[in-house]
Amino acid sequence: MNTSGELNQGGFVAGTESLAFGVLILVAGAILIVNAWSMVDGRVTLDAAAREYLRSYTEASDPLTATAQGRSALLRVIDGRAALVEGLSMQEPDPASFGPCAPALLELSVEVPSIRMPFIGDFGSHQVNVRHVELINAHKQMSGGAGYKPEVTACAG
Repeated sequence: MNTSGELNQGGFVAGTESLAFGVLILVAGAILIVNAWSMVDGRVTLDAAAREYLRSYTEASDPLTATAQGRSALLRVIDGRAALVEGLSMQEPDPASFGPCAPALLELSVEVPSIRMPFIGDFGSHQVNVRHVELINAHKQMSGGAGYKPEVTACAG
C-alpha cells in the first residue's frame, strides 16, 4: 500500500507477464519434442520395414516371389500408418540380378508430417530416407534372374 491507501499492482502485472512467458516457453518446448519424436518414429518404422522387406526378399526362391514377399512384409510393418503408406517412395532391388549371394539394395523415402494440429492438419514436414543392403541367401536352391552373374557376387572368390 502507498501513503494514500491504494494498492500498488506493479508486481501483479510483472507476475502475469512472466507466467505468460513461461507458458510460451513450455508450448515451444513441447512442439520441439513432438517434431523430434515424429522424425525418430518415422525413421525407426522405415528402418524396420526395410529390414523385413529384405529378410523376406533374400529368402525367396525366385525373383517374382521375392518382390511379392518383400512388399507384403513391408506393408505389414507400416500397416496402420496412413501417412507413411501414402507418401512412401521405394526403390526396390533389381529382380534381374536376383540370385544366390547377390546384393539386394532397398531405398525407402517418405515425407513425415512434423505436427498434426486439430482442425488445421499437418503443420510442417521433413524427409526421412532409409537405405539397406543384404545378401541373398547363398545356401538355398533358387532360380536366378535374367541378369544374374554369379562371378561378380560376394561369394565368387
